[in-house]
Amino acid sequence: MPAGNLMVVHLGLLYAVIEAWGKWHFTDARVDELLKAPFLEDLRGFRNASFHVSVATEALVLRWGAEADRIVWSQDVERALRAAILDWEANLAERIAQYPRVKDRL
Repeated sequence: MPAGNLMVVHLGLLYAVIEAWGKWHFTDARVDELLKAPFLEDLRGFRNASFHVSVATEALVLRWGAEADRIVWSQDVERALRAAILDWEANLAERIAQYPRVKDRL
């Protein structure tokens, strides 16, 4: 299942970005709405399988790939995160002024 292994790593990394998004208190209307979907726990399972050497069951991998709504959702989340992060970087000076805590971390 080499393709399944790649998918596990890809989705595990997506969860890691989502986890950091929340931990660092980023906000974006589109991203925040997408993160209300019921798929986050599955993504967490992929992250754990990739980075904590736990088992990603074949059923989990096959279910993710077989259900189009999960694939579409993950693609939408990736696009929304990319757009939000690029916007954040493009407007960094404004963000620093808006969020003084960010300035303290630089």
